[in-house]
Amino acid sequence: MGTLSGWQIIHLVKDHELVIDPFDADLVQPATYDLRLGSKILAGPLSPDILGMVVELDERSSGYRIQAGQMVSVISAERLELPLDISGRFGIRSEFTRRGLNAFGGLQLDPGFKGRLTMNLLNVGPEAVTITLNSPLFSVEFQRLEEPAKTGYSGPYQGQEDFPEDQYDFILSARTSSLAEIPTLRQEVARLSVLVEELEEKLPDPDEGLELKPEVEERLRQSLQIPRDSLVSIHDMRKKLKP
Repeated sequence: MGTLSGWQIIHLVKDHELVIDPFDADLVQPATYDLRLGSKILAGPLSPDILGMVVELDERSSGYRIQAGQMVSVISAERLELPLDISGRFGIRSEFTRRGLNAFGGLQLDPGFKGRLTMNLLNVGPEAVTITLNSPLFSVEFQRLEEPAKTGYSGPYQGQEDFPEDQYDFILSARTSSLAEIPTLRQEVARLSVLVEELEEKLPDPDEGLELKPEVEERLRQSLQIPRDSLVSIHDMRKKLKP
């Protein structure tokens, strides 16, 4: 089994053995093909107040910012059809991994698969990362099998044109805390620190006004000069205080 070159991918598509629809020769790489971001995103919750939602991208609103710690589900703009003698593997393009996006999910394409590709992304970087409608996001490579598979893929995601229902339920019904709340918590802590500083500036100095008056200081100084043997002992003081 060997990985197909970009030239082989072009010829397989031209010969209708491999379907990439729509196909753009500019997206062919030396040994991979770049798939573009589709028009729908499932955006995971950011906090208990900002829940998961479906995001529709279009010409007027073509980008989505994945916040630090947030998980989103994305789908390819292209539809694939693999013959029985070709399998594939796909992932996220390296320019996004360098910015902190981590891709996970079922990354294996079995022979005979038909449909669009879906992938979950988690932003583990320090800043938000923007993904844009129809921009290259996925990278898929194809391998030629030594012999064709006896049967093609027939799992639950065969022929998918949209996210599966269980993915909708998972994203849209999530109510628990997520990593995306960490930046918000950091902002709240910073805001609280500023409020504490402002409060400290407004409060009076607890030591202010406790300075000893000059006459009191002088009497204390004089008391230090009294001979110790002339002082009344504690024992004698107790005797005098008894009724």
